[in-house]
Amino acid sequence: MKFQLFAAAALLAACTACSGGPDINGAWTSTPTRIDNEIAIASDATSVLTMDFDAPKGAKSGDVTLSAVINANQPVESGTIAGFDEPYEVNVTATATINGKWSYDDGDRDDIVIFLDRSTLTVAVDPDGVVYSQNLLTGMEQPRVDSLTAVTADRWRSAVRSAATGQFISLDKLDDVKVTGDILSCEVGKRDLTFHRSM
Repeated sequence: MKFQLFAAAALLAACTACSGGPDINGAWTSTPTRIDNEIAIASDATSVLTMDFDAPKGAKSGDVTLSAVINANQPVESGTIAGFDEPYEVNVTATATINGKWSYDDGDRDDIVIFLDRSTLTVAVDPDGVVYSQNLLTGMEQPRVDSLTAVTADRWRSAVRSAATGQFISLDKLDDVKVTGDILSCEVGKRDLTFHRSM
């Protein structure tokens, strides 16, 4: 009788392990990561990644959206742009998003493979989010300021696209995924990453 109970308990545990897996459903956000070396025109830059999984209970695959909010600064020497006689700094916030599919790697629910559709990559740099520090725009005509802001936003859009693409591609496989409460931990390459549930 004891053997039968033990066998039943072992079978139940095995079935639970097979049908279970980490609850990855929803959005998970990382802490800010420095990416200075990935944006050549920036003096310093940080990125906050979010992974949003469509993974209802029991699903073995589904949709995923990756996004990155990038904040960067760029010092500019005086005289670089007409109308600026003193050095100033540009602060930019950009958002990059890409869609794809996720699935467990060969049925192993500790490892997740992500397939991204690069045609869905979008990068937005809101001109209203381009800020010039030290209040050096005083006295300039507003049309000139608006024009400069638009040019700066376009320049940064290209730089951010390259950096974000590299970050997204690096997340093609998440190893040893664990969810404890509202924290998701995993390995990407040789790096340990931690995300917090945001939705």
